Amino acid sequence: MHATLNSRDIGYLKERAREMRINILTMLEKSGSGHTGGSLSAVDIVTALYFYKMKHRPDDPNWSGRDRFVLSKGHAAPVLYAALAIAGYFDKSLLDSLRRVGCPLQGHPSSKLLDGVEISTGSLGQGLSIANGIALGLRLDKSPSRVYCLLGDGEIQEGQVWEAAMSASHYRLDNLCAFVDLNGLQIDGKCCDVMNIEPVNDKWKA
Repeated sequence: MHATLNSRDIGYLKERAREMRINILTMLEKSGSGHTGGSLSAVDIVTALYFYKMKHRPDDPNWSGRDRFVLSKGHAAPVLYAALAIAGYFDKSLLDSLRRVGCPLQGHPSSKLLDGVEISTGSLGQGLSIANGIALGLRLDKSPSRVYCLLGDGEIQEGQVWEAAMSASHYRLDNLCAFVDLNGLQIDGKCCDVMNIEPVNDKWKA
């Protein structure tokens, strides 16, 4: 991948992000259900990973040299599906079948149903623990691959997230990068009203 971004790269990424947003809104409208806000708020992060940063091969989803992506906030599956479709993991027409019975594009991503999904997620709070395990395994294999884990800000109210953060620090997992999609909202309302998570930056620095 590129070492630095130039204006042409940025233009390309903006176009991919725009396309992803259109696809997300279209598939959610057709399905009649799903998580709009949590999917749209993660678009820029996922765009940067799939179309700039991560090593991956859509024509060889199980390539051993790939970087791994764990969508811990699995309810935002549409953002992952949009990225995978645009990247070429499957035909874009499949996006029209989101959440239909028997379709591989379920409400939460399933690694058993769809190539490109690294791990099935949906139970909030577990993704970073899974990412830790993958990162430790890659280290044991002496692999240069990296692991990227995307969490939601409401999700980090879960205690397991902080156990996983401590473990990642303890084992010095420098092949792991965690992102928090800090959109300020969860299904029951504002994060600050349900369970205040601030100061988020200081907690992760610690």
